Amino acid sequence: MTLLGRYLEAARQPDAEQAGAGFDELVGPDGAPRPAWADLVDGLAEASDDLASARREVARLLEDDNVTYTPSPASTRSIADAPTDAPPAPAALEQPRPWRLDPLPLVLHEREWATLEAGVVQRAELLDAVLADLYGARRLLARGQLPPAAVLDHEEYLRPVVGADSVVDQRLFMTGTDLGRDASGAWKVIADRTQAPSGAGFAMQNRRVVSRVLPDLYHAARLHRLTPFFQAMRVALVESAPSTVEDPRVVVLSPGTHSETAFDQAFVASLLGYPLLEGSDLLVREGRVWMRVLGRLEQVDVILRRVDSTWMDALELRGGSRLGVTGLLECVRQGTVSVVNTIGSGVLENPALLPFLPELCERLLGEPLRLPSVDTWWCGDDEGRAYVLAHLDDLVVRPVSRGHARSVVGGALSREQRERLVARIEATPHHFVGQEVLPLSSAPTVPDDPAAGSAGLVRRSVVLRTFAVRSGSSYTAMLGGLARTNDEDAADRGPLVTSPDGGVAKDVWVVRSEAGPTSRVATTRSRAEEGSAVLPGAATAAMVPRVLSDLYWFGRYAERAEDLLRLVLASRTVSIETDVDVRPGHALDVLLQALTHVSTTYPGFLALPDDPVERRAAVMPELRSLMLDRRRPGSVAQSLQALTVNAQGVRDQLSEDVWMVLADAERALQALGRQPQDQGLHLNEAGERVLSGLLALSGIAGENMVRDPGWLLLDTGRGLERALQVLSLLRTTLVDSYGPDVDRAVLEAALTSSESIVTFRRRYRGRSGVPAVVELLVVDASNPRSVAYQLQRMQADLRAIPNTSPTARPLRLLDRLVETVRLADPVALGTVLPPAGDALPGTPGRRDALEEFCADLHGSLRELSTAVRDHYHEPPPTQQSLQRQQALAVWAREQEGSTP
Repeated sequence: MTLLGRYLEAARQPDAEQAGAGFDELVGPDGAPRPAWADLVDGLAEASDDLASARREVARLLEDDNVTYTPSPASTRSIADAPTDAPPAPAALEQPRPWRLDPLPLVLHEREWATLEAGVVQRAELLDAVLADLYGARRLLARGQLPPAAVLDHEEYLRPVVGADSVVDQRLFMTGTDLGRDASGAWKVIADRTQAPSGAGFAMQNRRVVSRVLPDLYHAARLHRLTPFFQAMRVALVESAPSTVEDPRVVVLSPGTHSETAFDQAFVASLLGYPLLEGSDLLVREGRVWMRVLGRLEQVDVILRRVDSTWMDALELRGGSRLGVTGLLECVRQGTVSVVNTIGSGVLENPALLPFLPELCERLLGEPLRLPSVDTWWCGDDEGRAYVLAHLDDLVVRPVSRGHARSVVGGALSREQRERLVARIEATPHHFVGQEVLPLSSAPTVPDDPAAGSAGLVRRSVVLRTFAVRSGSSYTAMLGGLARTNDEDAADRGPLVTSPDGGVAKDVWVVRSEAGPTSRVATTRSRAEEGSAVLPGAATAAMVPRVLSDLYWFGRYAERAEDLLRLVLASRTVSIETDVDVRPGHALDVLLQALTHVSTTYPGFLALPDDPVERRAAVMPELRSLMLDRRRPGSVAQSLQALTVNAQGVRDQLSEDVWMVLADAERALQALGRQPQDQGLHLNEAGERVLSGLLALSGIAGENMVRDPGWLLLDTGRGLERALQVLSLLRTTLVDSYGPDVDRAVLEAALTSSESIVTFRRRYRGRSGVPAVVELLVVDASNPRSVAYQLQRMQADLRAIPNTSPTARPLRLLDRLVETVRLADPVALGTVLPPAGDALPGTPGRRDALEEFCADLHGSLRELSTAVRDHYHEPPPTQQSLQRQQALAVWAREQEGSTP
């Protein structure tokens, strides 16, 4: 019997319902598959026999695409915790975690979905009407239809927004609705997401992965597609622009790469074709919002924000915020920019509003509420508070503002937590609500260990998030959504309603009863022609200084890791040939010290023990650390990690293949880390595998990226780093001369690590020695690995960047460097000066001219790096509080008055 067959058989047992199994998404009360699943069961049964490999394949594909979720340290803190209680292991929670996805989807029939969709759309219309009133006429508050205490003390009810006509006229752009089933299987709303709803990008990524893991099942299913939703979102964004703008520029505003949902934000920006920006990329000038573009400013008309409202303007909202744009709110008031969702829309996430929505729907829309909420009691009402305190063990207690820590299940609280929570409710009752505990439906889920359990599949409770986006006078719902499953017995949950790490996601399939078109087509109107809507913003995104900086360092870290790996592999070859002869003054010792100097991972190989046995034994641990230690600046792992961070900041600028390459490199290092006793074999394999990935990365950048300013800065970064690495290599390997045999071995290793050994042997058949190496690696502008080539490469790149003056400082420095290299004399640089007469025996001769030349050139290149930063990576001005500026002004006046 298949795994799915065993699951069905277990669900048919007569005591299943009595055992608390509840509503099963797959199996009906009669033990047969539900209609939505009926046509898929056979295919699922076949697929379920290999669920272990399916789960691994899903994890691999997600890793290849660098799909991550970053729980914040606050995700473990509940409203019942003491203020002094610190969340466990906050540092670990701040690291991105792999997104977890179950290969088995949540399947719903379109007939059921039609009812659900109508309720989601109506709810969006209702919330839109409530929002307009709360920031406009405020009749609902004046008439007592909403209690003022539930709204006015909510952290997202922003008084600076109240009464602004342009804000009131701006409709609610997008909603997310969290749903769960009750015991009868009816859907109820658990929470509304109107601040900056996340998850639409994750939903599309889930669909892409599951369709690749279960291709036969996916193509056999008659599914509604998700693409039309994003088409509708693109249209709605353009339609949100101020009415006076004919060709709107739209941007997506992100808190940055450390945001919990950074992947979701970048993925949606890529799907829509709009630039992904951060607050430092925008500024306000003359009552308008502008995007910082190299050498100029470009006006922004629509901002799709993924930053919470209170952080959007340091001038009027949260002082000191660097996530938003100082002065933005005044631009919104003047109607020069549209911000969606509307600033202040987070007030609609207030669960205290839920008990009042049925009556509000009748009054505002003239119809009954289609989609009920979970039963909710607001503690600001005496009767509601009494009920919550009397039934605390049977309820979920939620704060009305999300920033007040996480919700808890009353029955799971300890005695101390319960007493603390009761005291908080009695002190500020209007800050809390109690809600019924939905039993939630369950769906078959592949466990982390598919062999666990008698059936192989486990039942996990399901919460469904649906999305709706503005469409004309109403809303368009996504034909699918984001489902999350939770293990009710998870050890890390405690009294929390859900696991801190967010649980495991499921793709949501809405299946059609008949064959036909697989999607609904979004209607495009007036200004929403896709070509004119997308291209302007996308074309200039690669000229934003922050983007230029990230791409520049992307290139530098990629080159740094590649060059270091080449030197590690060349050193390992010499190690094998010399049987790990690490005596001072021998070839391997010279190369190992060069590794430390080039990577700057001091003390490294400079601190090897004097004892020959201990010295030899210390080589492999240091090489492994040089490869694997992320906390060690200069290591391969640290460079790859920095490379990944920079790539995340410009995800919308890069090919998706980049993430597959980085994931494979990461897997190679992980494999090496699992071999602590390795004596070099696995280190070589990992190094070659990572190097192959970096070469592929170079090919992707060279073949897949448009030659825009972003690519030009990326290529400049690679050229600068390569020149620096070559000079460091020459200084640490060829300046000292230990004799013909050692010099020859070191010279060949240096040429090998700089990928020039074949050219050297072919060109200099009858010649050898340092002058020939200097000529090839420094002076020869036709050698793609030489310093001269890199200088000309950077010249061409920087000259091609728009608005770069021929007299700009980076170009002036490059002109000087090119001339310096052109006039270099390889023979003079390669001349060895013998040791001084009083030198100790064995003291090597030195090429002082080469040392001085490389040091001067290296210093000039670092000066060039600073000039590139200052010219192209223009940092935003430091924000200062008005109070500080006023205090400085008063102090200045006082000083002026006291001057004789």
